[in-house]
Amino acid sequence: MDGGPENPTKTVTAICALLPDDPEAAVSVVTVACAAAAITAGLDDESTVDGLRAALVSMRGNGFSDRARKGVH
Repeated sequence: MDGGPENPTKTVTAICALLPDDPEAAVSVVTVACAAAAITAGLDDESTVDGLRAALVSMRGNGFSDRARKGVH
């Protein structure tokens, strides 16, 4: 990335490409990264969980899980 604004889908796809191939390991990595980002941003736990839940619903509703299963890694 060159520091300029990116398409959020491209950004998420690029992050996913860096994750371990093992799905459970990948979830562990991003869970810790998400927690660190939330703490750094000063978010409370409830806001963080609500945001994650909203992201899950939105991404599933927009077909992200289908694209991810086809080989993001």
